[in-house]
Amino acid sequence: MKKSLAIAAFTLLGASSAMAQDVPKAQTTTAQFVGFCQNKASATEQNFCHGFGQGVYDTYLITRHPESAPAFICVGNPAPSRQEAIDGFIKWSTSNAQFNQASAADTILRYLGETYPCKKG
Repeated sequence: MKKSLAIAAFTLLGASSAMAQDVPKAQTTTAQFVGFCQNKASATEQNFCHGFGQGVYDTYLITRHPESAPAFICVGNPAPSRQEAIDGFIKWSTSNAQFNQASAADTILRYLGETYPCKKG
């Protein structure tokens, strides 16, 4: 019985990894992200906009290391509201259309670094 169960588990594991390889990798582009953020009539798109943007920033905060990855985004105190930051990003992206097909996460970090740079020294 144990041998049969182990064989079944390995078979399912192999099948699930084979299926996972067929799933295309999706990337949210800057243009898609901006479109979601601009669609104020859709609660779903607004939730995605706020959640994705906050997730990118939170990931930046928890993954940087003072020695190997020093801070390059230094939001002042008081910090802007999330909506103010999103509105600023939308305006910035209009002037930086060369990033429309780039990863939204990368572009959000680029915007934050340019808009809220850390002081040198």
